[in-house]
Amino acid sequence: MRIFDFRFPIADFRTLVAVARHIALCSFVFLLFPAAAGAQEEDAPGAGTTISAPAAASAESVSTEGGWSGFLEQEITRIGAMDLYGVTSQLPQGYMSVKWDWGTIKAKNRYNDKRRLGPVMEPIAFTEPSGNEVVNIDLGLKGEGGGHTFQVSYGITDPLDWYIEVPFTYMNVSFNPRVADIRDKDGNVVKDAQGRPLKVMPKYANALGATDPATFNECDFLHRTLPALGRPTVATGYKGDWMMGDINTGFSWNIYRTPRFSVALTPRVFLPTAKLPSPNNDILYGTGPALETGVGGWAAGFTQGYDVRLFKWSYWIDIIASTEFTTSYAFPQQREYPTNFVVPSSAAQALDPMSFPDLSDLEGTFTYTPGWSIDWTVQLQVQLAILGLAAGYGRTYMQEPELLGDPDFVRMARGLELLGQQAMEGIQLGASISLLPLYIPLDLGLQWRKVVDGYNTIVMDDFFQITLKGYLPLKAMWN
Repeated sequence: MRIFDFRFPIADFRTLVAVARHIALCSFVFLLFPAAAGAQEEDAPGAGTTISAPAAASAESVSTEGGWSGFLEQEITRIGAMDLYGVTSQLPQGYMSVKWDWGTIKAKNRYNDKRRLGPVMEPIAFTEPSGNEVVNIDLGLKGEGGGHTFQVSYGITDPLDWYIEVPFTYMNVSFNPRVADIRDKDGNVVKDAQGRPLKVMPKYANALGATDPATFNECDFLHRTLPALGRPTVATGYKGDWMMGDINTGFSWNIYRTPRFSVALTPRVFLPTAKLPSPNNDILYGTGPALETGVGGWAAGFTQGYDVRLFKWSYWIDIIASTEFTTSYAFPQQREYPTNFVVPSSAAQALDPMSFPDLSDLEGTFTYTPGWSIDWTVQLQVQLAILGLAAGYGRTYMQEPELLGDPDFVRMARGLELLGQQAMEGIQLGASISLLPLYIPLDLGLQWRKVVDGYNTIVMDDFFQITLKGYLPLKAMWN
């Protein structure tokens, strides 16, 4: 399970700023060079044809007359005739693009298995059969961070691109435990004879390592209660910088394009390059606050993209509806067991033997299979000369990971409720602007995203992403 998805993969909510992925090379500058506009109308490809560069201005016959500005004007004329639009468009043959994304994100809440918002991690609470609380401790898990993603793409042919994407993550995650006053079955705070609110039911105080039920605190919980339950004393903070995620690479093929409708297919493979935390400090096993930065194993994915051009007026306005369907599968991998569990006390273990078994003898590895995930996005894109605007909605589903190993360990890990089937719904807004009128082949973009519903999923707030994407006519420069 990916709790934080800083990698911003293609399989997640697609970068909505790229709604006019390469159209910035052929939109506003036509207003500056009317001759180029005429060339696009005359040479626009017919319905159902495969896009290719016009013979009159092929990549092999590029002229350097007029310097950089003259070369750029000629390329605008040539690429403009290709009528590239939407998420399915590809780089022209011989072009390379380099993209950098920088995003920030914060985890504040979590949707549970009833789609209700609550804390990121459920409190550790014991309750007697009568309904009276024994102890109630909120771990106060909080996290924030971000990521840098670098992507390089190259146009092998006009309809076929190759790309590679390298993500990096930084994060700051912490436990901020708070021991709550216990309550009876009627919801009233339980107090001792002196009127002090109790933190632990007195008859269970010794079993949980509490010397005074009224003064039991967070330090007692970390250093006494957790070992009594067979758990290690966990670190309260984890900070990581420039941690690599899962590198992914693949090909994007625009198999069909007309002036009104376009289809693209993108197969990809994910490499096992993500940093996985030590099992002795991993949030998934309750041994610490550290998080994985990706799947950490081999995975394969496939995306189908569709564009429908709804309206176009000259070179001023272009409105496109797009949708993408992505399926991916992460293959089984071997992961090491945590080895810092201790032997629990029999008195404490009796409170919940199923959740707190004796795991002190774990060793070796177990099989972890992340399995299938499915994503669907729909978006409306509006290109106003050099300004691109977009709004989108997306849904993500991930199956419950499969764990094959020690039964007590598997049951304990699932009991933390961080390994389970997940679903998420979100909205995203984006805007981009092209610097091509300044003779700089560069796009600037900004995105904002919000999770609006979910199932067993962390709610990521304060999601903002800045995108810079530049283009280089590599083949023409080589020739």
